This record gives sequence, C-alpha cells and structure tokens, in this order.
Amino acid sequence: MSFPLKKIATGFFVSLLIITASSSARSLENRIAADIEDYELDEFSRIEAAFILSGVTDPDSLLYHVNWYNALVEKIRAIPFDPNDRPGSASKVFNYLHATWLRNYQLEATTLLDIVRTKTFNCVSSTILYNLICDDLGWGTEGFETPTHVFTIFNNFTQEVMVENTSPMGFNIMSNLQEYTKYLAHYYPQSDLLKIGLDRLYYHEHQNGRRIDNTELLGLLAYNQAYFARKKKHFERAYDLVMLAQLFNRDSRSNAKLEKSLYYTWGKMLFDKGKVRESFAVLADGTYRYPDDRGLKKNTHAAFYRSLQVFYEDRNWPETEILIEEMLDLDILEDQYRTAVLSLLTRWAAFLSKMNQKKDYERSAELYKELAQGSAD
Repeated sequence: MSFPLKKIATGFFVSLLIITASSSARSLENRIAADIEDYELDEFSRIEAAFILSGVTDPDSLLYHVNWYNALVEKIRAIPFDPNDRPGSASKVFNYLHATWLRNYQLEATTLLDIVRTKTFNCVSSTILYNLICDDLGWGTEGFETPTHVFTIFNNFTQEVMVENTSPMGFNIMSNLQEYTKYLAHYYPQSDLLKIGLDRLYYHEHQNGRRIDNTELLGLLAYNQAYFARKKKHFERAYDLVMLAQLFNRDSRSNAKLEKSLYYTWGKMLFDKGKVRESFAVLADGTYRYPDDRGLKKNTHAAFYRSLQVFYEDRNWPETEILIEEMLDLDILEDQYRTAVLSLLTRWAAFLSKMNQKKDYERSAELYKELAQGSAD
C-alpha cells in the first residue's frame, strides 16, 4: 500500500470524529481535530485551540475566553517596555503574569481554564499562556519538552533565554544553573535521582528533550487531559485524546509512558470484549509508534490473527484484504503467524474461486505470493 499504517489510523480517527456529528453541529473538539490533520492550524488560532483543548465546548464560551485573553494582552501592551532590551521586557511580562494570574502552582492545573477560573497552573498551562502572549508581542518563542517538564525558549534574542514558568524565580534559569537543578529535582522520584545524580540532572533532562513549536506545545494539553481520563478509568476517552494529541505533537518526550499504557490497556480491553478488529487498530498503532516494544508486537499478532479468523467465519474478504495489507505495512509478521495466514489464504482462494470472484481470487493469490516471499527472505 502507498500509505503507512499511522496515516491510515490518523485518517480513520479524524473521519470518525467528523462522522459522529453533523457538519452543521460538530463539536469544537471535532473541528480542531479536522483542522490539525495536516499538522497546521487554519480554521482556528492557537489561543482558540488552547481553550478548546482545555475543555471549552461551547462557541459562546470560546468567545468569552478568547476575549479574556485579548484583554490580558492589551493590559500587558500598556506596560512601559524598553525596545532595546527584549529580554528585560520579556522578564516584565513574566513577572506580571506571576503577580496576577499565575498565583498557585498545582500539578493537576493543566489547562488555561484553571488559570482563568482559579489562577492555578502547572508547567503546561503556564508555558502556553506565556508563549502565546510573547508571540503576540513580537518575541518569538518555542517550547522545550523533556521527559518530565516543558520550558519556554526565546528564539530571536541575541542570547538564549530559557524560562521555567512554574516558579516566580524561573526567568532565564541558565543564569543560575545550580539553583535551577535543585528545583528540577522536585519533579523526579528519589530512586531516579540516585541513578542519575543531582549534578547530572540538567544534562539528563536536556539530552532527552527537544525543541517544539507552539502548535506542538498545544498537544501537551490533550496529553494531560488524556492522563486524567485514564486516571478515572475512562480508557476510550483517554485513547481518543492521545490520538488528538499526536496530531499536534508527533514525538512527545513526556508522554511515552502514558501512550504505551493506553495501547496495552485499551487494546486488551477491546480484545476481551470481542472487538478484535478495533483491538488490532489500537495495538498496530502502538507497534508502529514503538517498534522495539516486544509486548505490543506480540499482542498485535494475536489481534491480527483472531481478526482474520472472524473475517473468514463471516466470509468478509474486503476486510481480510485490508487487514493483511496493514500487517504487511507494519512489516512485523513472524513466521508462525505467516504460516497460519498462508493456510487461511489457501482456503480463501478456494472459496473465491468457487464463488467466481475472479478479481478477489487474483488478489488473494498476490497476497499469498507476497507473504510466501517474505517467509523465504
């Protein structure tokens, strides 16, 4: 096939969102999923997307919160800035936000709605708010995502300035790396700190981190929503939110553990419910994303072969053909399953020939040849 499995899965996800609501009354979340499908926002601005990913579902509520943001930006524009000192001006904005809206750090205060309603924040919500405001003021920003955290980086200053948004003392953290490293240690379990060493913590974080633009940064809102949905055992909702998050942030360093747990848990739950085709879609997506995870590969094989058995029992050749093509795209088929699939295709060929379905019979022969060649290789 000409499209990798991930693109098939992503397209299916977005199409499903669109189908589940009429075009005239789609939810904001559905519309944002369709908008970001090409990894670019066209219909929505970043601040609109941020509020939608924070949980805003009503257009009137979206307008209210965007107006709140615009009013905040105008207040900040009124602050006297030195045009020749952009780092100093950015520091003033940072201090203003911490004096007014970023009042209380809470780990679970992950959305912009938490800031608006209760002035509580965490690293994701505070970094998004600060970055988008600075962008609107003309100071280009990015995020830097590590396995545990996210920061602001200014990308058009003469000096590199990194900002830790969860601390009122966090502007330009590189100017006091020792104190910052002690602060960063609060995000690590003691066992991990002992393995890494406090003196190497900063380097560990940043060697395993990456720069992300502010659209990718928005994906962390959906990831955090997925985390809380999983915590409440709403596994289907959590999985859908991860699929949405991946449309924004294709390589989230801080959410690999969450993703893997959902691939395993939701894939198994679907399999146990007899929804083996859906189970395969989830597990195959996980295997595509984490090709070195042997457990995901094993479970994907099981869901794949059980799906083929169901489709043969139902004499559903179109789905059989698609499923085998998707497995070939993954390129993980082990010999023990390959032999079983070849046997099944032999039965399909006999059936399709008997039913005078010449085109399908020829396609089954092509797939048999392709699978047999893979075994020979």
